[in-house]
Amino acid sequence: MSNDKRKAFLDMLRKMSKKGFYETLEFVCEKQSVHYAEILKFDVEKEVVKTRSSVTVIVRSLLKMGLVERQVMDSQPVRTVYTPTQKGLKLLKYLKEIESL
Repeated sequence: MSNDKRKAFLDMLRKMSKKGFYETLEFVCEKQSVHYAEILKFDVEKEVVKTRSSVTVIVRSLLKMGLVERQVMDSQPVRTVYTPTQKGLKLLKYLKEIESL
């Protein structure tokens, strides 16, 4: 594994171990298509995190890592939908395998 790939792997592992990242990715993957308000409600009600700003940081980080994607629906009102990427689904599968060890 090259140094760049190893660094990217360790960075992703560090982020996924932060509070709320794993649970939020798991929620989006289970739902397959979810609005921001649903993520916010889940994270706050399940006490994954306590604030809206924390949820925003998590969602933006998952987007930046390529684990979820954001789609803006052309409707009235305009709605934003988050869906898992193949990379996100694959990562969650491997994390669940590790979890079951």
